[in-house]
Amino acid sequence: MTNSPLAYFISDLHLGARYRGLDPDREEVVLRFLREKAPRASHLFILGDLFEFWMEYASFIPKEHFRILAALQELVRLNVEVHYLSGNHDFNLGTFFSDQMGLRVHADEIRIDLQGKRLLLLHGDGLAKSDWKYRIMKKVFRHPLSNRCFRFLHPDFGMGLARAMSKASRDRHQNRPRHMDEYEAACRAILADGRQDILIHGHTHAAFVKTFPEGVYINSGEWLTRMEYVAMQGGVGSIEKFS
Repeated sequence: MTNSPLAYFISDLHLGARYRGLDPDREEVVLRFLREKAPRASHLFILGDLFEFWMEYASFIPKEHFRILAALQELVRLNVEVHYLSGNHDFNLGTFFSDQMGLRVHADEIRIDLQGKRLLLLHGDGLAKSDWKYRIMKKVFRHPLSNRCFRFLHPDFGMGLARAMSKASRDRHQNRPRHMDEYEAACRAILADGRQDILIHGHTHAAFVKTFPEGVYINSGEWLTRMEYVAMQGGVGSIEKFS
């Protein structure tokens, strides 16, 4: 098994977030992961919320993320297949990542056969039954008209406004997983349709691997403080921490 292909799954890095309690060296740790660990893999899957906020403008790229973008492009050059699934913070990825960097960008889900397993990859937002209000808001936020209107804001103001809203939401929920029983029930129901062997998602900032009769349910954790990710080899996923 040691020589079999290896895949990594990460989510909820929230790069650019600014509030108390974050690891001050977090971005340096992420860069080390992308430069030292990720090149060993055949695939890297980013399951949403790589950034605290991302909005693609016609001619603006946040300069603070330059090194992260360069590291991702270097992975592509090294023939690592990098997939980027949008989350609830970076839902408008546009064409920059695919056209300029060579990443494979996905809006809602990734279905892929890998290491002899059928995988369904999601960000996870809106899965909980009680998140019905959020599902309505999600349709509004992702509507082309909403995004077109937001682009009229100066990038500095728009990014600042989005970060302030994210911070207010995080302060309100105290960054704790909610409704985990509902997420588990929803994922078991999805697995039960038999179209996938393994379901992996992020969003809840939890990290675990659970095996049910319906299939394997994995949550990819977070990089706000714990630097967690999923490593998959030989079709078996495990939670690891990078430090």
